[in-house]
Amino acid sequence: MVRTRALSGWPALALAAMVPLAACGGNSAPPPSTAAAPKAASSVASAAAAPPKLGYQAHKEDHHETHKCADTDAKHQTYDLHDETPDHHFAPCSGGGAHDYSALIRFEALDHGVRVHIKARDDEVSLLGPDVKERDRVMVHPKTPTGEAVAIEVPLTHITGGYVGEKIIYWEELHKLTDEGTRLEISIYDHDAKGSHEEMKISVALSTGKSCEKAADENPQQIVMGKKNARPDLTAAELGKPMQSSAFMASCGLDAKANAEICAAVKNGKPLGVSVKVAPANNRVAACIDRAVRRLSFPDSDKLDVVKTRF
Repeated sequence: MVRTRALSGWPALALAAMVPLAACGGNSAPPPSTAAAPKAASSVASAAAAPPKLGYQAHKEDHHETHKCADTDAKHQTYDLHDETPDHHFAPCSGGGAHDYSALIRFEALDHGVRVHIKARDDEVSLLGPDVKERDRVMVHPKTPTGEAVAIEVPLTHITGGYVGEKIIYWEELHKLTDEGTRLEISIYDHDAKGSHEEMKISVALSTGKSCEKAADENPQQIVMGKKNARPDLTAAELGKPMQSSAFMASCGLDAKANAEICAAVKNGKPLGVSVKVAPANNRVAACIDRAVRRLSFPDSDKLDVVKTRF
């Protein structure tokens, strides 16, 4: 039995989680010249003033590393959309080994979606051709509620020793945010000049964490008769106090005409599971509110309480 507390309305919140991931596939110095010295100094000054490179540009001039190869039996992984620390992982390399093809894939939660970034080491890059049998290609397939996979191609750019690419998977293309989340099936097609080609796969689930309903199911309330020093049950007002202020979710951008239903399974002062439904549907706002609720501190109790509110 789980105690449920219902609260009355409140307002909006903020998000930004980062979650990455991956796939596998001396010359001596010239003598000093006094005439060239001013120019060299000028070049150093210009380089120091240059802005930092972003995305694949940071690897254009130096991209010779070979990535590790993931275990082919460990292709199903889950990534927390609220994780703010970049996390890199590897997927299977090609049959020819990491020197032939290896890659690093990173996922990053942004305000408008999830960025999929791939950095590949490839001894033969072929980006031209009508189909996967004639060119290198990376496809991302988000699973829909019906189990179908929508094909989204990642644009690739040839760099020294391989290629890089990135694509935004928009929030609305993720059909489920909690528990098992939305699974992305990633297919990497490697084509060599001799005409051989192969496909490497990696499967990744993107999730904000455990839902309120699942946490409640996993933590049934036990009633112990005659227990000494038992703490009194918390009231609905006490449990709902952390969510009565709109400040914690003010940056989420819930539209004035929209509604949000929030469910939090709370134990020992912390949310064990959270579910958020926004109408009209808006996964970006829902994920933002979800994150804000998980960061709240509630009154301490060793019993599981389900706190619900709508605004």
